[in-house]
Order: sequence, then C-alpha cells, then structure tokens
Amino acid sequence: MAKLQERFVNAILRTFYKIALKVNFDEFNKVPLKGPFIIIANHTSALDGPMMYVFMQPRKMVALAKKELWDNSSTRYLMNLWESIPVDRENMERKSVQRCFEILDQNNILAIAPEGTRSKDGRLQEGKEGVAFIAFKKQVPMIPIATIGMEKIIPNLKKLKRTEVKVVIGEPFEIIQKEGRLNAENRKQLIDEIMGRLVALLPPELHGYYADKQIDFTLTQKISL
Repeated sequence: MAKLQERFVNAILRTFYKIALKVNFDEFNKVPLKGPFIIIANHTSALDGPMMYVFMQPRKMVALAKKELWDNSSTRYLMNLWESIPVDRENMERKSVQRCFEILDQNNILAIAPEGTRSKDGRLQEGKEGVAFIAFKKQVPMIPIATIGMEKIIPNLKKLKRTEVKVVIGEPFEIIQKEGRLNAENRKQLIDEIMGRLVALLPPELHGYYADKQIDFTLTQKISL
C-alpha cells in the first residue's frame, strides 16, 4: 500500500513540476542508477528536494530533512513516505548519523544539503561539517547537484507564471585520505572543498559565503563512476 501511495504522490508532483517549471529534467539522467554515494545539493526552496526525489526515480534516494517537518501532519506524511531522515540542523544526533550510514551500507543514495538550512536569495551559505564526517567515515563518492532559480517558484506561482530553473550535475569526487582521522582543521578544509564543488556549478553572483574564498582542492579528487 505504501508503495502505491508513493507512486501516486510522485506522479502528482511530477505533473506539478512540469507545469510550474521550465527545466530540463533529463539532466537527472546523468546521476548513476545505483549507490552508494552522497548527493551534495544546494537548498533554496522547500520544493527543490522533492523535485530531485521524484525525477530521480527509480533510484533509491533518501534525504536528510529538518526535524520540524515532522511537526506538521502533511509534511510528516511525505517525509515518512519517502523514508527521509529527521535531523537537528544545529546538532546532528547519533541516530540520524547511524541512519545515514545504513542507507550507504545498503548501496543506496544519500542526499544532503550541507548548508543545513534554506537560502532565501539563492546564494550559498557556509557548509556544516557534519557531511564531512559522514563522507569521510563511509568513504563513498559524492556528486554535486546545483539547482538555480528555485527560490523564485513561490513568487511566480502567485503570479501564475512558470519558473525557469536550471539543474547542473557536477562530476563525482572522493576524499583522498582513506584512513586515520580528520582533525578540526581538516574537517573545516574538507567541507570547504565539498562546497567548492557546488560553487563551480553556480554563477558568480550565487557564490555567497564562498565568493571571495580561496579553495585549494588537496583533500578531494574527481573520479569516474
């Protein structure tokens, strides 16, 4: 029954996005069909995560989502339907981290927005170090995905206007260091490099926190999947 409900909800959302957006959804076909890997995404709208989820089917993708979404019955229904992982944006709990590990151990796709919260103007915010810990601990590839223009959807819907959105899939990359531990300095450098992969997909006016930041890619390297 849950699978039937999910297919029904996903079909409705796909129809909505096709009507509301002008976007090349085929871009998602560049994402490999199977994991394990982590999707690193920017976050500018409550609608960007669901769009990625429904148009990446039949890939098995599970995303981190702010725990407040479980406070509302409608959003709680969707989060549970999609098996999303509730997370405290200020202090990721052990059970949330363990669930992330389980998703990757099952060769699935884990989607994370490293900024931790939505950017209202589309510009990148500083990345949180939690994603660096998960990526280093599990040693799986990462794929950056940037969506540009999503923050304009709600204002445009009020005007009954379609929104032009661009989806950009970056090259897969991995952490070079395979063993040992990351100290505080390296964790900070690693999250900067992870965010740097998103920066490379965005126009300069959306670089935000990273606009004037020099990022040397010494802890990560591009790979082929």
